[in-house]
Amino acid sequence: MASHPIQIPEFKIKYSDVFSLRNLYIMLHEMLLEEGWMGPDSEKDHEDIETLYSENVYQRGIHRGGKELWFWWRAFKFPEGKYSGYFRNRLDIDAHVVYLQNVEVVHQGHKITAQKGEIEMFFRARIDTDYKGEWEHHKFLKYMKPIYENRIMHSEIEKREKELWRDAYRIQSKIKQFLNFRTFVPVPEPFFPRQFGFEE
Repeated sequence: MASHPIQIPEFKIKYSDVFSLRNLYIMLHEMLLEEGWMGPDSEKDHEDIETLYSENVYQRGIHRGGKELWFWWRAFKFPEGKYSGYFRNRLDIDAHVVYLQNVEVVHQGHKITAQKGEIEMFFRARIDTDYKGEWEHHKFLKYMKPIYENRIMHSEIEKREKELWRDAYRIQSKIKQFLNFRTFVPVPEPFFPRQFGFEE
């Protein structure tokens, strides 16, 4: 691994309302797969992308109740191009869900079970240079690595930083769109179908 990965500014989403956790999970999984993001072992596709899943259940009284969830995903992408063997993109997605409870809602005329709670997601992207450690562990090249990256590869690294920033921003935007444009109406209220905006 590179000793000093190039960090991209962190993105964050915080949302508190009714949403479908299952659909969010599936959508995020499919979107990463579609855009070429894999787990640490690319042979396994997405089997190893999730490195942590933790769930706690709280009773009402000392807490607002509901479940608390954590899930961490570690995704990797190998950019194409001239220096593809030297660079690897990494995207860490950490999600924290609190006060999660099942609720019945009406969506597009059908009664479904969704969840109500608060979700916070963090997106940290970075570029690992010399991710195979070929320069880092070479007795001569390890001294040349800083010069190689700061002088020869400088413009290439800047270009790849911008591309990774756009990728991470696009993923964050799609999740925001997923959460904000799916309008769930609680069961007791009258249901009026949407005429505009995103619908499946």
